[in-house]
Amino acid sequence: MNPFELRYSIFNTAKDLMIKQHEANIAAWEVLNKTTKEAEDLAPKFPTMEEIIDKAIEINTFISGSTTRELTSLAKKMTGVGIVF
Repeated sequence: MNPFELRYSIFNTAKDLMIKQHEANIAAWEVLNKTTKEAEDLAPKFPTMEEIIDKAIEINTFISGSTTRELTSLAKKMTGVGIVF
């Protein structure tokens, strides 16, 4: 696996983790929603591209054991998030 494939795999893993977390949050919210009227304000938000990129960077940093400022900057520029370090 080349570095680009590894980064893509890490991004997909982060995306999958964030989506599964969102699904779990929705399931918990639906239970709460059946028991209280105020639950609508507590509805979980779907993860943003920035949150997914941040999770991918967190996973990559753990795997590589180093910081990835260049990767962070490039990924956020490419997705239009606009937060550059």
